[in-house]
Amino acid sequence: VKSLVLILDFGSQYTHLITRRIRALSVFSLCISGTSPLSSITSLNPKVVILSGGPHSVHSNDSPSFADGFVDWAQSNGVFVLGICYGLQLLVQRLGGEVRVGEKQEYGRMDIEVEKNCGIFGGKKVGDKQVVWMSHGDEAARLPDGFEVVARSQQGAVAAVEDRDRKFYGLQYHPEVTHSPEGMETLRYFLFDVCGVNAGWKMEDVMDEEIEVINNTLAPDDHVICALSGGVDSTVAATLVHKAIGDRLHCVFVDNGLLRYKERERVMETFERDLHLPVTCVDASEQFLSKLKGVVDPEMKRKIIGKEFICIFDAFAHELEQKLGKKPAFLVQGTLYPDVIESCPPPGSGRTHSHTIKSHHNVGGSATRKDIEGS
Repeated sequence: VKSLVLILDFGSQYTHLITRRIRALSVFSLCISGTSPLSSITSLNPKVVILSGGPHSVHSNDSPSFADGFVDWAQSNGVFVLGICYGLQLLVQRLGGEVRVGEKQEYGRMDIEVEKNCGIFGGKKVGDKQVVWMSHGDEAARLPDGFEVVARSQQGAVAAVEDRDRKFYGLQYHPEVTHSPEGMETLRYFLFDVCGVNAGWKMEDVMDEEIEVINNTLAPDDHVICALSGGVDSTVAATLVHKAIGDRLHCVFVDNGLLRYKERERVMETFERDLHLPVTCVDASEQFLSKLKGVVDPEMKRKIIGKEFICIFDAFAHELEQKLGKKPAFLVQGTLYPDVIESCPPPGSGRTHSHTIKSHHNVGGSATRKDIEGS
């Protein structure tokens, strides 16, 4: 892809939105872990790399960072880099500047004012103001050599920086959220006018791309289990995999006793009549409700529900193994970027960069069990 925009995820709730907003501009964007090895980044050959926000301070010992050699690679290959919030602070710190804990933490809608009409604000005039969505405690105190401030908040904090020679840019706010009304205009100007990205990718290409990825991932005789909830995400995932491998997909829908009125019947009818998916329905309502009896704490309920789902998928996998004479190779789970990001362990675990907002029954768990060798 000529104009790939690569997002390095450092745990922001809004990371999925950046990916989506850029695709809405007919530009292909991809999101990978912010701590991915340099080879994973260079092999994708992106034209632009965006460093996402995240719930961290660059001063923490376990705060995530991009791979060593990233800055040199970006410079030598003319790759544009945009740091958003935590991404800006990371860029400033790693390039020799100073980030300090802000005297006044900024959270919510704020006015910013353009100080220089160049680079990312080339389409604006000096003195132009706009409302943006701030969410940070730390702030850039001293910029690395070559950087200049191009916008400040109403409190005087750095709101946007750039080093045009090295093609490094930073925003201390989230342009991708609707609370930043002119944010999309800024992203559009940055990608097309500053970076020279070519539009031309379209959402219709996604299905063909995903089916190709699925076929390249699976061996010709691999069988797959899909955990179906009846929601859009898992249904789309199941439909894609079914188009790719047909009856080697084995879907399971679990009635956990917590469904809406007639939801089980409606969902199963849709699977069978409209989507022609091979689905086994497991009635486990008594199993779930007996375990939940007397439990009040919402997070405890989620963990109990998640554990029961794992047990059911585990049993389904064993039954399927007996029937097929071999273990199913993968478990398909369809979910959203926020679920994946928020469901990860906290910093310091060595595994990811997010903070758990609430656990999700449909992310993680069974995919890590030995009985099901993939996710």
